[in-house]
Amino acid sequence: MVIQKSDIRFTVIGEDASYVIETYTGEYRNLMALITDKIYVEDFGECKGMGRCGTCVVEIMDIEDNLHLLERNEEATMKKIGMTNPNYRLACQVLINEELKNATFRICYNY
Repeated sequence: MVIQKSDIRFTVIGEDASYVIETYTGEYRNLMALITDKIYVEDFGECKGMGRCGTCVVEIMDIEDNLHLLERNEEATMKKIGMTNPNYRLACQVLINEELKNATFRICYNY
């Protein structure tokens, strides 16, 4: 049985450059793991994807509304770090799936 890998393409805006990312569902467990692997960001994702440290904040620049939905733990962490705008998410809580197609995220360095 041949498994088809569906291409997912989106953009991540870093501090000095924009990166067009091509991946597929299952290649990375979440957006934080992908950013850590493809783009070096110092001190990004200190809690390794547990959603508790708030060091992997990204801004959703343009995407479907359902990506703005936060789970309870993520919402608590975002409130703790003072990020209550619905356009901000923890990258460790954003799953790599079809919803990311053609999206643009900006890595938040100073917040």
